[in-house]
Parts: sequence; structure tokens; C-alpha cells
Amino acid sequence: MEGVQFRSRLKGNPGGYALVVGLLIVVVVVGMVVFYMRMHGPVYEIGKGKSDITPPWRQWHKIQVRLREGPLGGPTEEQPQLSKPLEIQARPVQDGNQRGEIGLMILTDGTVQGMWGGEFFINKKVDFQVMNCRFEGMVDPEEVYEDEEGENPSKLFFIAKGKFVILETNKDTGRVRSVVGDAYARGWLGLDDEVIGDVVITTDERKFYVYTWEGRAGEVEGMGDFEGLFNL
Repeated sequence: MEGVQFRSRLKGNPGGYALVVGLLIVVVVVGMVVFYMRMHGPVYEIGKGKSDITPPWRQWHKIQVRLREGPLGGPTEEQPQLSKPLEIQARPVQDGNQRGEIGLMILTDGTVQGMWGGEFFINKKVDFQVMNCRFEGMVDPEEVYEDEEGENPSKLFFIAKGKFVILETNKDTGRVRSVVGDAYARGWLGLDDEVIGDVVITTDERKFYVYTWEGRAGEVEGMGDFEGLFNL
């Protein structure tokens, strides 16, 4: 009955709704601020400072718009042809500190699947554990790689999106809390099978962290258990 009375009182008092919603917003905002404060390393913020890092959600959105008009198409003649499924395993880093492990699989139809997981310490007291973050995405042959040496159209771009859940544990107090947000895995596959990429995580599409990685793509021997493939 108390639950019914509570809802009834809110219904008759619009200010009650505003108070509850306001408190929820404060809790979420405070949680996000604490998360970014604890995550040591540079945090990038849209509209502030200079950065050559393109937010992955903008690339993702553009691809989704194009997909409404039809398939993206396969690699160009000068790009890797994806004649066989490829797997990539790497260890993302931030300022030289490991940020878990990532495993990706690029299939012959251009689809991308993967996982990011692992446990790492932010400081002596705080431990972060990435809980089974899965990615799904695709290659995009139209994206052109460019660095200080100029453009290199032979590299094949891929991007995948997923949801992350990070458990933050304070070793002194034993307190555990969770943070949820969007995670993106993207990279460039070269003709020599060398791959460079990053993992980007964000809770609000404004502030974000970037963990870079590099590795080498290898052929997948059979299409066995997905989770067993990456050993994450």
C-alpha cells in the first residue's frame, strides 16, 4: 500500500516528479564525474582543446545513414580482399599502461565481431574490471587512411560498436560500483596484415577515453566457439 500511496502523492504533486527526476540526474552526473576523475590518463572532450582524434560515434552515424541506401560494398582492388576470415588479438594501452585485451574477427562479408575484457588497476586502491564487452560492426572501404606522410588508400577501415560495463572496486573499502557506456573498436588493416587501432569508451558522447593498440591479422582456422577464439 505504501508504494501505491507514494505514486498517488506524486501524481497529485508535479513538483514531486521534478524532485525525483532532478535527484536521478544529479546521481548520474556525479557518477560520470567520478568515473572520469578516476580514469587516469588524458580525457578528450568535444569542443575543447585541439585533437586529431575523430569521435567514433560520428563515423558510426555516417555509416548507418549510408546503410539506409544500401550495402557499403566490398574492399577496393588496392585494399585487403578478405578472402578468408581474419582474427586479431591485441592489448590496448593508455600512456604505456595496459587496458585489458581485445579480440576481433573480420569475416569475408565485411562484418566485424569482437570482445574487450580484462582487469587493470587505475591506482593502488582502485581496480577496474571490464565485464564482457562485445562489438559488432563492419568494414568501410570509403574511409581513407591519412597520417603525416599523406593518404594511403590501400588500408581498409573497420569499426564496431558495443556496450561496456566496468566494475570499479575500492580495495580499501571493498565498495563496488558499475559504470555503463558505449565502446567502439576501430582500426586499419594493411596489405601486410598489420593492424593499428583503438578502443574508445564514452558515457555521454562528449568526454571519452582512447586506448590504442596494434597487432597482426591472421587467418581463422575453422569457425569454432567465438569466446574460445579470443580467450578473453
